[in-house]
Order: sequence, then structure tokens, then C-alpha cells
Amino acid sequence: MQPMNDQEHRFTEADLEPSPEERRADKKALIDRVAATLGVLAAGTWGGGQLALGVCAAPMVFRMTPAPFSGEAMGAAFARFDQIALGAAVVLLGVEVVRTWAGGHRSRTRAARARRFVAMLLGGTAAFMGLTLTPRINELHQSGARRGEGSQGAELERLHHQAERVGQLELLLTTTAIALHVFTLAGRRDEEDDEDEALSPLPPGPRGAA
Repeated sequence: MQPMNDQEHRFTEADLEPSPEERRADKKALIDRVAATLGVLAAGTWGGGQLALGVCAAPMVFRMTPAPFSGEAMGAAFARFDQIALGAAVVLLGVEVVRTWAGGHRSRTRAARARRFVAMLLGGTAAFMGLTLTPRINELHQSGARRGEGSQGAELERLHHQAERVGQLELLLTTTAIALHVFTLAGRRDEEDDEDEALSPLPPGPRGAA
């Protein structure tokens, strides 16, 4: 075995540079954080809007504004908000695709699976509210139906109660989604574990070259 010269085992600045595996891990961790941030913003916008409309605005409008103007006004507001909710649902589902790809083995944990399930439930409730419930309620309001009066009024009353329950469920699910996005963010220890699983470069010097 030939003796090594100083040039072969000299420690250089290149030895401190991250390996390709480390760079990939850092890039995925950044993508995961950005996606989680988008998920939190989408869920927060949705839940906050639901709280403002359903809990704060709707009771006051129906109490202070005579029918049918109150129903038409809130119907138009909820119809517009449904478009926001549908957009937020699309963002949340897209975020799940990205986080599942970037998360690696962390995407197989129970918390990550629960987060994906919540996102799918929110997508279903947004579609049901925006494509079925709200259009039917607005249709009844425009036809002159009043809650509790006649067969149309009875149906309107039933749909309003159903919309309230769906809205409460969405508020619960968006809050849960925010908590799960924060909870499933990778910590420093998780990132170090990912780096340990990657192939580590040989140490500089004679031992690494031997």
C-alpha cells in the first residue's frame, strides 16, 4: 500500500459542504414547512369566516332585518363565502399531496393520516354546502318561502338547521386541521434522524480514504 501524501488527506472546505442527500432533505423540509403554512392559512381563513358569518353576522341580520330581505342578504353572503370555502378546500387537499411527498416516513404517522382524513372531510363538506345546501336555500328564499310557513317553509327550516350543523362541523374540522398541521411539523430531531438514514460521506483524512 502506497503512503498517502499531504494533499490526499488534507482537510478542505469542500469537506464541510452538505452532501446531495442532506441538500435534498433540507429542500423537502422547507417545502413541508411552506405547505404547512399554506394549510394553516387556508384552514384559518375558512374557520374564521365561518365563525364571523354563522355565529356573529347571521343571528343579528335575521333579528334586525325583516324577511325576506334578511334571508336574501345572508343567502348571498353565504353563497359568496362558499366559493372561498371551496377554494380553501382545494388548497388543503393540494397541501396534503405536497406534505405527503415531502414528509417521507413522517407522512405515515397516525397524526399525518388523521390530517389527511380531516382534509378530505372538509372537501366533502365544502362541496355539499356550496353545491347543494346553499343553492337550495337561496332558491326557496327567492320563491318567497318563509321558515315554518307551509311545506316550503318547513323545508327551509330543515335546510337552515342542516346548514348550521354543517357549519359547526366545518368550524371544528378547520380548527383540528390547524392543530394537526402544527403538530406534524418536523422537529430538529426528526430532521437529524432523516439525515442519519441517508448515506453519510466518509470522514476526511487517511481513514476515510483507506
